[in-house]
Amino acid sequence: MTDILYALLAIAMVLSLVSLLVPLAERLRLPHTVLLAIAGMGLGFLGTWIARSGHGLGVVGDIFLGLNKLEGGTDVFLPLFLPPLLFTAGLTIDVRRLFDEMFAVLLMAIVAVLVCIAGVAGAVHLATGIDIMVCLLLGAIVSTTDPAAVIGIFRDVGAPKRLSILAEGESLLNDAVAIAAFGFCMEFLVRQGNPDIPQALVTELANPFVEFIREFAGGIVFGFALARLAMVILPRLGDSDAAVASVTVSLAYASYVIADHYLHVSGVVAVVMAALTVAAYGPTHLHPRRWASLRQLWTQLDFWSSCLIFILASMLAANVLPQITWLYVGALLAVAVGAFVARILVVFGMLPLLEMSKLVQPVDTRYKVILVWGGLRGAVTIVLAMVAASDGRLSDTVREFAAVMATLFVLFTLFVNATTLGVVMRVLGLDKLTRLELALRDRVLALSRINVAHHMQQIIREHNIRVDNIDADPISAGDSAIEAPPAELALSLDERVNVGLVTLCTKERELYLDQFEQQTLSRRMVARLMARADRLVDAVRDRGTEGYQQTIRDFALPDRAFRFGLWLQRRLGIERVLTERLADRFEMLMVQLDILPQLEAFSRHSIADLLGSDAEARLSEVIRDRRELVAHSLHALTLQYAGYAEAIRDRQLQRAAIRLESAEYARRLRESIIGREVYADLRRQLNQRREAIADRPPLHLGLELAAMIARVPLFTTLDKQAVAAVATRLRPVVALPDEKIIAAGGPPDAMYFIAAGDVIVVREGTRIVLREGDFFGEQGLLGNRPRNADVIADGYCHLLMLHRRDFDRMLASRPEVRAEIEAVAARRTAPIPSPSVG
Repeated sequence: MTDILYALLAIAMVLSLVSLLVPLAERLRLPHTVLLAIAGMGLGFLGTWIARSGHGLGVVGDIFLGLNKLEGGTDVFLPLFLPPLLFTAGLTIDVRRLFDEMFAVLLMAIVAVLVCIAGVAGAVHLATGIDIMVCLLLGAIVSTTDPAAVIGIFRDVGAPKRLSILAEGESLLNDAVAIAAFGFCMEFLVRQGNPDIPQALVTELANPFVEFIREFAGGIVFGFALARLAMVILPRLGDSDAAVASVTVSLAYASYVIADHYLHVSGVVAVVMAALTVAAYGPTHLHPRRWASLRQLWTQLDFWSSCLIFILASMLAANVLPQITWLYVGALLAVAVGAFVARILVVFGMLPLLEMSKLVQPVDTRYKVILVWGGLRGAVTIVLAMVAASDGRLSDTVREFAAVMATLFVLFTLFVNATTLGVVMRVLGLDKLTRLELALRDRVLALSRINVAHHMQQIIREHNIRVDNIDADPISAGDSAIEAPPAELALSLDERVNVGLVTLCTKERELYLDQFEQQTLSRRMVARLMARADRLVDAVRDRGTEGYQQTIRDFALPDRAFRFGLWLQRRLGIERVLTERLADRFEMLMVQLDILPQLEAFSRHSIADLLGSDAEARLSEVIRDRRELVAHSLHALTLQYAGYAEAIRDRQLQRAAIRLESAEYARRLRESIIGREVYADLRRQLNQRREAIADRPPLHLGLELAAMIARVPLFTTLDKQAVAAVATRLRPVVALPDEKIIAAGGPPDAMYFIAAGDVIVVREGTRIVLREGDFFGEQGLLGNRPRNADVIADGYCHLLMLHRRDFDRMLASRPEVRAEIEAVAARRTAPIPSPSVG
């Protein structure tokens, strides 16, 4: 039998074994990796006994022979196992939420890694006296974290989703940083210990910052570019899940190999960036079922990779454990102290600084403890340890020390931290149902029993079954049939409303997905709206109803992308970004206006009996307030961009019609009414219609200068040449609803002509509305004095802005314009009830 057959036999046995350990881990409430480590060490001890005893044992002996072949191939561990591990971690993260927690993620991913490397290196160097560069290499290996246990705890205890995002983002990015640091330390040790390498190369390597930036930035650019190319290909692969999966597997390995071997940039960073890019664009470019299938495939690949790595590493550790000296014991304690002190410093020392600066939302102290104690080490650490052990350029002492210590520390975190996480949860009170959860449990139990009794009575009556002592219908008894909860479990109105809001947010996500499935909601919009729903859940859990309402008000304000588009339009005259953001706003407001009545009906029919009629009334009031805010925002847009809402609605209806038509054709095919040739032709016609409406209808800002100037009566008397001259000095501007265009006391830097929309002039408590064709801000320029009124946009406005310098030039060259402006200014300053403007 050849070596490859032995290896395949060993892999088959390992995969069967690790699968059997999954239900056992669930029963024992332990991380699966703990049982993997135990099983791997057991296999290692058994393999050693078989080798020493000389027994053949038939197929069992061949299995262990295959395992030995796999252990000997550690040089392929990095390129074989690392890409799927990193790609899966990046693919499963919510990129939009990741950006919301970016400051905390960067702290935990970059600063924490550097602090961990320094802490571990310093502690081990002081404890053992080993060369500091070797200690830094060990620190880089053990600085990666495995977030699975922490995320599982956060999910079980109902912690805000942002904490799970923080743990996932930290693990993903700190893997990239730690691996980059590992590569640098490896190269430094190799070149430092090789006298044949020219000193110039050592000097070049001594400038780590430049080298790190070059490799890191190069990996980001290449990973993003390759992933964007893949995202062009994936939607064009038809209905083949296998083809989509194959392209992503190719992307993971190609980004790593090409970046690392050919471009000499960070292959790890390239894989991470490629995964994040696919995670960002995949949900909006692939059908939900296809995207779910893709994620399932990568979860499977990650499971296989992690299990094989843990089994093989634990077998190696079993062979080393009997030979461990007190030096390794002391070094292990030093690694543990250095790593966890560094993590405590970051979580309890640096994270609060971000909280105080309002860059991140506060994190409960109990969750911080879980973040510290749950800092387990996993497959990536083991892969790096095996890479170091197989690198013949390092001395035997360095290879053995780094590999053994890293593996021992992984086992330490598994057997000490992972097994005691349950104890820590009990100490922190995270293992118990809260008073709120207990009350809800009892209420749901009581309602369920009433409904069951009601249905049983219907069955008895329908089948004429004779049963003695049939009670009255419990449904008709209403709340009186439910026993009142104990005083300590009675929930206040605010607590019940908070529960209802979280339930409504979850229902809101489902409604968005339903619209996406019906193809009435664009792929890009569903990702943004679901991310908003998740933010609402976190806001309710953090600050209750006030947090929900404040977050809704924040959503109504322009976000960073919108303001950036506005800046581009005002400063550089670039309209495309602002146009896209306005169109996004249109679509999101229309979708929200559609689903809010459904949320109100859901609250009335499904939440009232659980939380009480008073809580349902409060929830309905909150939803109505939100509907009014959304309707007002949409009305402001519709007034300025009439007809666009209808264009969006027509597109949604056309997409829904195509979906229904496609389902009808598929049904006719299944019933053999039409053949495959006819079906294929019908599908081609549908695809042509689908492609024709694939792009959203264009939204025109209406900022054409000539048309805007024509709407201002002041310029209607000018000839064509004069209009062209004026146009060179005027700049079109879009003003947002409630934006303060001019502030009282501000500098007189420009005047404005209203081409579309209304503005409100506020001076000394008096309000005046100026409409299309009016102008304002002229008095400050004419009198060279500060502004004497506030001017606020009443909805979206299109303005023509004339800077002070151009104002002086235009008035000097166009006396008729000057005369008209001065006449209006004189009327406004005349002693009549109308206040002056500007």
